[in-house]
Amino acid sequence: MSRLFKYSALVLVLLAGCGGGGSPNFNVEPEARIITVGDHLPLAARPSVELDSEVQWELEETYGGGLRNSQGESTVYFAPEMAGTYHLTLRADRFDGRHLKQTVAIQVLPVPSVEPASAQVAPGGAVEFTATMKGLPRNTVRWQVDEADGGEVSGDGRYQPGPRPGTFHVTATSTFDPSVSARATVTVSD
Repeated sequence: MSRLFKYSALVLVLLAGCGGGGSPNFNVEPEARIITVGDHLPLAARPSVELDSEVQWELEETYGGGLRNSQGESTVYFAPEMAGTYHLTLRADRFDGRHLKQTVAIQVLPVPSVEPASAQVAPGGAVEFTATMKGLPRNTVRWQVDEADGGEVSGDGRYQPGPRPGTFHVTATSTFDPSVSARATVTVSD
């Protein structure tokens, strides 16, 4: 299991733009806008006042993903292949001529993995693990065996069991972002 879920505790704040008097101009759902690289997220914007124009959606970052449509009260956001925080700006006009603007943040998380996810090995044997940190600019990792006397793992992911049988865990932690890791389970038995 990775520490990917640690990011889920992030609190994302709606940034109110002009014309809102401090309160949001749109109720954007879902409130928790956390997805993984390459995934998509349906979004809906309910205006707080009657509008004279349709809601316009705009991506702030040049490589911040994509939108299924940029007009109307709903859209689908397609995350880019790079993790990070990206921003969508919503705009519309009120009947009194005032312009509404609001920016919302979307947190795009990396997807770490270790292959194989589980393995069985006999004492004296070895298992070769590989790690992928999809969405991070570098795929380099630091390997470790989580349990004492659980064996050893080299810098290139080669695991060798210790002297006792049991179930152990090998973790690959990103050297770019140490909060991102993935883990594999190893069963050592005759």
